[in-house]
Amino acid sequence: MNSSLSFVPKGAFVFALAAVLVGCGSGDGLKEFASAKDAFAVRDFVKADKLLEKSLAASPDNVDALVMQVRVKLALGELAAASDAVVRAIKLAGGDSDVRMLDAQIAWHAKDYKRAADLFTAMATDEKLPAELRSQAYSGLGLVEMTCNANHSARIAFLKATRIDRRNPAAWYHLGLLYRDGFGYNDAALEQFQIYVRLDEIADPRVQKVQKSIIPALKETIQATASSRPGVANRNSSAASAAITAAQAAEKKNSWKTAKAQYEKALQVDPLSYPAAFGLARAWAKLDTSKLGQQKRLEYMKMACQLNPAAVQVYLQAGSLAMQLGYVGQAVEIYSRALAASPANVEAMDGLIRALRKSGKNSVANAYQTYRDMFGKKRK
Repeated sequence: MNSSLSFVPKGAFVFALAAVLVGCGSGDGLKEFASAKDAFAVRDFVKADKLLEKSLAASPDNVDALVMQVRVKLALGELAAASDAVVRAIKLAGGDSDVRMLDAQIAWHAKDYKRAADLFTAMATDEKLPAELRSQAYSGLGLVEMTCNANHSARIAFLKATRIDRRNPAAWYHLGLLYRDGFGYNDAALEQFQIYVRLDEIADPRVQKVQKSIIPALKETIQATASSRPGVANRNSSAASAAITAAQAAEKKNSWKTAKAQYEKALQVDPLSYPAAFGLARAWAKLDTSKLGQQKRLEYMKMACQLNPAAVQVYLQAGSLAMQLGYVGQAVEIYSRALAASPANVEAMDGLIRALRKSGKNSVANAYQTYRDMFGKKRK
């Protein structure tokens, strides 16, 4: 899982510590600091490191330079040196939020996951902090949880991060990784990565990798999954379209047996036809209200969702039907996929929470409830 903490703002940190930067003499290290920022911007970390050493030798209490040194040392893989620098920055800057963020990041790199989670949580829930910083903290928390294979907790953290700041690229990137590798939701993963590349810097190596490797690979996987369905090689979309038109005409006349037969024909000649699958679900709902009939209805609703992962309303109907039939595990998965397709859909959240509670997973349900609470009270 190609993850790293990239949720801190790019460029130098700016602190309200004017006293640190007082002076403009040739020996105050500010010239070296400015050059180090330029080197950092073009990812010449070795050069930036050398310049920062000179800058801090001249002005050891320059917190901006210390913070940049932390980031440079992390980029160079020198964790111990980064830890030493952040300790010095904490002593000088106290509880400054940027320093706290780096402290949490170092804890993650050091695999002190409990401490990292505690630090990120404290910042994420501190409503006095700017939304951008809180979102970045939730991204950090999500990555900690993802590293510990706590997929639902990680997902909730990333969702909260995007809810607070939709322009947080790291949250979208890591949510994409999580959906791809942790949940197996390739369509949702593709959407997150596409959002990510629109938000982050186009020259960033990670953006280049996502554009040139991850997105094409996901598209290929999605296409291969669709092509593996029986009968796809001989699909006839024109014949399917004609059958669907006939089925819809029969629906208008309330001739559901005819509609069902035509939808079956459409799905037979085109196994990738979403209208045919959803039409069959509607037909079974009308023709057979027994449990067996409703099971067939659910089967075709789930097929329709697979064929059109963006069909959120179908997911919601399928989740509700699965609950009615007592298939709680299926309901959890259906509502979970609905939330992946539409992360701000409160019906998907409420359905997922109900299904999780019904299945005895109260702690997970409670975690999702904290995300649901961000959208206000449930409508009566």
